[in-house]
Amino acid sequence: MLKVIKLSAGLVASIVLGLIFGGGIDLDDIKFRKNMKRLKKEPWFKKIEQDGLYYEKIYQNEALKEYLFQDDIVNRILEDEKEKDQLIKLIQSV
Repeated sequence: MLKVIKLSAGLVASIVLGLIFGGGIDLDDIKFRKNMKRLKKEPWFKKIEQDGLYYEKIYQNEALKEYLFQDDIVNRILEDEKEKDQLIKLIQSV
């Protein structure tokens, strides 16, 4: 039984590491996706998202992606109106 658990844990760890390091997904992409997921829960961001061009403006624009890669950026955006306005201006300026 212990052997089965060890094999299962090894398999899961191998898959996760393969996805992170060999699957073309790096840690910045994971951070970016988590930040986007949190922003999508906000009503004001949902309005921006309805534009349809948000995908191109956010996901394809390197400056916006770099902005959203920052540590703790979502908390700053949600807590500080200036950060929120800066994000909205970045999206609209592209």
